[in-house]
Amino acid sequence: MVRLPRAARGVARRRYLRGPGAGGPIDCLVSRRRQVAVVTGGGSGIGAAIAEAVARRDWFVVTVDPLVTVDGAEFLPEPEQTTAGRIAAAGGWARASSVSVTDPAALGELFDELVHEHGGVDAVVNVAGITRKSRFAEGTEEDWLELLAVHLGGYLNVLGAALPVMERAGRGRIVGVTSGAGWRATDAGGYGCAKRVVASLTWQLGRLMPAGLAVNAISPIAATRMFAVAVERARQEGRTAGAGGFSLFSSIPGPETLGPLGAHMVCDDRFGWCSGLVLFAGGSEAAVIDEPRLLEVVRTDGASPLAGVLDTVLPAAFVPAEAKQSTDGGGNPRFGKLFEEPAPAAVVSGDVRSCVVVSDRPDLAAAITGVLGARSVTCRVLEPTRGFTDADQALRSEVARGPVDAIVVAPSSGPDRVSVGGWRQVLSEHHRIIDQIHADAGWARAAARYAADGNRQIRLVTVTDATTSGGRSRAQGSAQLARVSGATTEGRVSAFAIGHEVSDERAGRSLGELVGHLLTHPAAVALAGAELVAGDGWVGLRSHPKPVGALIYGGPALPDWFDTVVRDMARGPESSRFAAVSAAP
Repeated sequence: MVRLPRAARGVARRRYLRGPGAGGPIDCLVSRRRQVAVVTGGGSGIGAAIAEAVARRDWFVVTVDPLVTVDGAEFLPEPEQTTAGRIAAAGGWARASSVSVTDPAALGELFDELVHEHGGVDAVVNVAGITRKSRFAEGTEEDWLELLAVHLGGYLNVLGAALPVMERAGRGRIVGVTSGAGWRATDAGGYGCAKRVVASLTWQLGRLMPAGLAVNAISPIAATRMFAVAVERARQEGRTAGAGGFSLFSSIPGPETLGPLGAHMVCDDRFGWCSGLVLFAGGSEAAVIDEPRLLEVVRTDGASPLAGVLDTVLPAAFVPAEAKQSTDGGGNPRFGKLFEEPAPAAVVSGDVRSCVVVSDRPDLAAAITGVLGARSVTCRVLEPTRGFTDADQALRSEVARGPVDAIVVAPSSGPDRVSVGGWRQVLSEHHRIIDQIHADAGWARAAARYAADGNRQIRLVTVTDATTSGGRSRAQGSAQLARVSGATTEGRVSAFAIGHEVSDERAGRSLGELVGHLLTHPAAVALAGAELVAGDGWVGLRSHPKPVGALIYGGPALPDWFDTVVRDMARGPESSRFAAVSAAP
């Protein structure tokens, strides 16, 4: 379990530190209010580097860190000098708090206290994190949950505490931390899912911020404690490269090289144009990480037979687009009179003869089983499960009745539909996302175990209700996990991810036929891990997040042209996506 701070180390403990040359009252309420930044995970590594860089700009810095081991299981001894102590020794202003990001009540108390004593909170950088072993087919259920709780739940808690304070003040900047494990094809299990949702939150919230507020994220690489543990774990397991592209760097920058970029993003008015951006940060380089975008779309409304259209278009257009992450369109028409003279619908099922459909959505389950039945696949419908153990037991029970060649997981999204609008609606619709990712991952684990035990192949399709903000993030988390299914299981599991962005009623026919294609068409295996989507009258393929432009500047100091170039890479100088956000009070 991740340790919450002891009461004596909690929010009630106030440790204000100021340098020998710093005058004025200890609570910083001077004639010109000193701006306040909260840095979680500020006790060491990247968090400490950013905290110290912000303090050098004459900000009051609060480091929020319970000071635990890299796995979050034990408290560390009190260091001889804390980050706040170093800031004070250098003449700055700082306070240390041992609150954990997994404790929303304590975070709320801390932010209220800072508003009362300092007049507001102007910036938050959320670096807090732990590392545990977690992969598509490995890692304990507890480790998965703790990674999700800290990296995703912790960030949601920080957002919930900070955004109301900033909205009331009419200003504020938040920087979250995602990871390459959340947007590259890396076998990082719960950590990768959590970091993918952090990126998704950044892209979604960035568009909805009121005037004066901004949410951005960095995807850093640095020689931190967590990185060292990951490298050692890989060495012990004999891995020089993990499934799907994870590589061990022989030389990476120290965390201190990331301080200037972090400080720039929250303190500098030159960055005030930006909200909703994810930046890779590597000390001497930076890169803009683009969000998923539609690469290919095919009409389903009115297409008859729809199965014939999908069986023609997906292998010829979606498969190469997924492989290259770009479309082959834009030249001569590729499908001629497809909708006038469609190909006949396929009726063979290949290697898939039996399927378990896990769903509490009767209409969607009926659409899926109807299509699969027409393709000679026998289906059995189960109620959704919770967690790894329940999914494993449910699958074992079905296997006892006969072999299972495929699993379709299509649960409802739950009752979290609200109509409050703006960022509050986004956060509300993410309220259950940890439980949802946990449930989805349970079936991936069960499928991997079943395939390994019997040395057999199995196809797994996860269908996510992506009609809400939280549903869209859940769909991205599902796709991130699916991307490494084949590589990490020696080809035994082919996992597919579909998000539908319209109601079951509108999408049911398209979803049924899309699932049928993925389970029964021989070429569909090439779409394992793809980000598939069903809209109103169409199905499509989205790109994976990827760098769209990189800046090589030597660092760690940023050149004067940094913002001009980043803005151009992030969709041009007049993009309505970005609005001015001043750091000045």
